[in-house]
This record gives sequence, structure tokens and C-alpha cells, in this order.
Amino acid sequence: MHRVRPARLHRVIRWIAAAAAGAGLASAAAPALAATPSVTVSADQALRFGTFFTDTTGTRTVSATGSVTGSAIVPLTGTAPGPAQFTFTYDRGNNANLAYSLLIAVLVPGSASQVSGGVTGTIAQFDTDLPGLGALVPGQIAQFTLAGCQRRICSRTFRVGGTLQVARTSGGADLAIPLPIVVTVLAEL
Repeated sequence: MHRVRPARLHRVIRWIAAAAAGAGLASAAAPALAATPSVTVSADQALRFGTFFTDTTGTRTVSATGSVTGSAIVPLTGTAPGPAQFTFTYDRGNNANLAYSLLIAVLVPGSASQVSGGVTGTIAQFDTDLPGLGALVPGQIAQFTLAGCQRRICSRTFRVGGTLQVARTSGGADLAIPLPIVVTVLAEL
């Protein structure tokens, strides 16, 4: 019978352990790489002030909840007023089954305006139905926390209303004022 010396036995065991570990790694499938987190914001509805008449100047407010008020304007039949609607979607890039929240910044870069014929319209005040925000001040970042995300993709639909200041020197016009909005994820919590 052949005797194995203890030092040699130790080397044999290490080699066998290393070979077994290497064989296990070789047979395992390479893990899928997680995608880079991404954010998209879609404009689902435009901010609509409807059809109305003003003699010289007036204002019309369409809130994020859809209520409509006006000053020195006469509502007319035609296009119905309504708030803008956006959908924010965050893809975290992996399927981790951990609940998470997002710290989000919303920015309306500035007042929006348009001149058409003898009519000038400017939207300088904005409000939203995002929790805890209320007003959106042009040029100022507003932050809110989107809590309760459970899956890889988390989304939230929100509305933005505003106050249109209109001045008319002659004629009438259809105003279509784009509402630029910037939404950024500051942190995943």
C-alpha cells in the first residue's frame, strides 16, 4: 500500500477543490447585465384654454384638477378647456424585487407665450396635481418623492394647469402654446 505524505495530501485536496470550483463556474450561465436606468416623459394632453372672447385683455385659468375660471373674458362654444397631462416612466434597469422610491425634480423652464395676429397669449403661472407641490414657478425646480415603486418600471401620470393672460388689439386667433417641462430623477431611495 502506498502512503501519501500529509503535505502532498494537502496539495491534492486544494487542487481538487479548485478544479471543482472552476468546473462549477464554467457550467454556470453568464449573468444578464442590467440595463442602464432610464426616464421618459410623454405629453398625453396639451394644456387647453378653450374658446373665448375678450375685448382687450383678460385671463383664463385652467387648474390641474380641471376647474376653469376667468376674468374679463366671455366663454364661447368650441374647444373645451382642460389641463395638460404627462406620464412619467422610470425603468430601473433590473428586476430586483425591492420596493423603492424616487426623488424627482420638475422644471417648467419659463413662461410660455405666443403672438398670433392681433392676439398675444402668455402662460406665466402653473399648478400641478403632483403630491406636495401645488404651484410650479417658471425657472424654479420643484421636488417631490414618488413612493411605492415595486417593479422594474414605475410610472405616474400627472396634470399641469395654468393661467393664460391674453391681450387683443384686433381680430382673433387660435393660440397653441407649447408647454415645455423637464423631469429628472435625482435619486433612487
